Amino acid sequence: MDLIIYYSRTENTKKVSESIAKQKNAKLIEIKDKKSRSGVLGYAMGALDSVRGKKTDIIYEKVNLSEYDTIYLGTPVWASKPTPAILQFIDENDFNNTTVVTFATMMGSGGESTVKSMNDKIKAKGGLIKHSFSLALKGNDIEQLVSDALKNE
Repeated sequence: MDLIIYYSRTENTKKVSESIAKQKNAKLIEIKDKKSRSGVLGYAMGALDSVRGKKTDIIYEKVNLSEYDTIYLGTPVWASKPTPAILQFIDENDFNNTTVVTFATMMGSGGESTVKSMNDKIKAKGGLIKHSFSLALKGNDIEQLVSDALKNE
């Protein structure tokens, strides 16, 4: 069984994660940031925290990642970086010999650098990167984008 883990501020990454879960018949876990990231100020502070590589306090259902065939880990792009919540999740978990697919959602650019940053951190913790992708969601059909991205897996 596969597992999709994600953080979403505006519901875009959530929609992509739900689409992956549906297509892969996988379990879904949402990471919640204890720090408020709502509104323009919340986004700006979050982007600044991302640039600085800061982490944050998070809440999520704890699981043993090694019990799943593939872990899909998704984040929005903030200032061409992963979100503090995703960085915190990576730090808190054991990825040794775990197969991972990383993905990022965005309205503009920065997806490649975001997934590269995630991949580097996961590899440093013994994780095996199977595939990575980023999706520009502005005005696009999420279901189709996800189907196309998963074909390359």
